[in-house]
Amino acid sequence: MKMSPEGKHYLEQVIADSEVKTLRFFGIAGCCGVNLGVGLEAPAAEDAIQTIEGIEVAIHPDIAPQLTDVTIHAEEENGELGLVLEGYSPTSC
Repeated sequence: MKMSPEGKHYLEQVIADSEVKTLRFFGIAGCCGVNLGVGLEAPAAEDAIQTIEGIEVAIHPDIAPQLTDVTIHAEEENGELGLVLEGYSPTSC
């Protein structure tokens, strides 16, 4: 997993306003298997924790294979800046 300069800048702003300083990727059970969830939350005991561009990232082992070639990025859409996972291909039914 990598992080673009835009992604780092966006996350630094979001984390500055949050009590939790870890970006966590986790699985959510869905009709087609495990879907990707992401949020600012404390790592779970089984998460792999790494620091990417100075930001702590926790990744649950269930979804780690889906994030191998992903870049955390931020883009503006309709005047709102948001997180984008470049290279992520969600599973579908």
